[in-house]
Amino acid sequence: MAADTTLTTTTGDGADDVASSLQRLFQKDLLKTIVENTILDQFGKKISLPAKAGSKTMRFFRYGEAAASNVEALTEGTAPTSSHLAVENVDADLVQYGEVISISDLVLATELFNNVEQATVRAGRDAALKVDEVIRAELFKNDADIPGANNIYSGATDAYNNTITAVNAKDFLDSATSLKLQKAIPIGGSYCAIVAPQVARDLMNDGDWIAANHYASPENILRGEVGRMHGVRIVETTVPFSADVATQFTHTGGDYFGTAVVGQDAFAIPNLGSQSPFAPSIVIVTSPDKSDPLNQKVTVGFKVFFVAKNIQPKHIARIYSTTNYGS
Repeated sequence: MAADTTLTTTTGDGADDVASSLQRLFQKDLLKTIVENTILDQFGKKISLPAKAGSKTMRFFRYGEAAASNVEALTEGTAPTSSHLAVENVDADLVQYGEVISISDLVLATELFNNVEQATVRAGRDAALKVDEVIRAELFKNDADIPGANNIYSGATDAYNNTITAVNAKDFLDSATSLKLQKAIPIGGSYCAIVAPQVARDLMNDGDWIAANHYASPENILRGEVGRMHGVRIVETTVPFSADVATQFTHTGGDYFGTAVVGQDAFAIPNLGSQSPFAPSIVIVTSPDKSDPLNQKVTVGFKVFFVAKNIQPKHIARIYSTTNYGS
């Protein structure tokens, strides 16, 4: 995560003092809300794209798979056949996102500091949630490169249908096994699962559950980590993937929850030199213009570039389940 944010202010007479007095508070609150609210980004491979790079298309690279067949028995005095180091590439186009929050002059006349501050905090939270939303859509899209065995359906079923049941420990054992068979590299020694609070609740009732506060080194827990099971670290998000029986690959807020289990470098996101959603430039406009000739409002806004791309789809497993919460 970036360590600071940028505050840009378009001002009229005397407004520079307001911007100066608020800038440090804005930076602190914006960074805090983004760090606390983004979960999925911590598992992505961050690829740098400098400012003014001349392109909005990012190219992600991956090496071909290792294979014992690349090694041959040697004949004395004879050079072996040369093999090549295959490099594959995946392209993704950056998308620009933005938000503008308007605050009327009547509101500002009574609570200037509080409302501008809260608008900045909300902008930070919205940017954070957008990051997770974009990554979530990529992880659960209809990606033919994700092996069929990496899609796990809870209960006695092998397809996405209305026989899916609540999650169980075996689902996480199966997801870890699938990723091992695909030679996915663990993250810090473990695969990582991103789950809904309802799914985490079901897992906590299982005898194989190990709570994060019982770890030998609890200071090393991931952002949002609540426990582990069968060597899979469980990270909770309040904006999980959920769908109904007709929308396996589209988040619709239904009763079927999707849990993504990932290995190292399963997907990539940009680490931008400018317009980063992790440290967006907040633009505060306080002067009149053609759209606001009487200066009746102040606007707080930001714009960012972002994209997420599955670069190692074989290193992504997906568990579909319902929940026993509320039943």
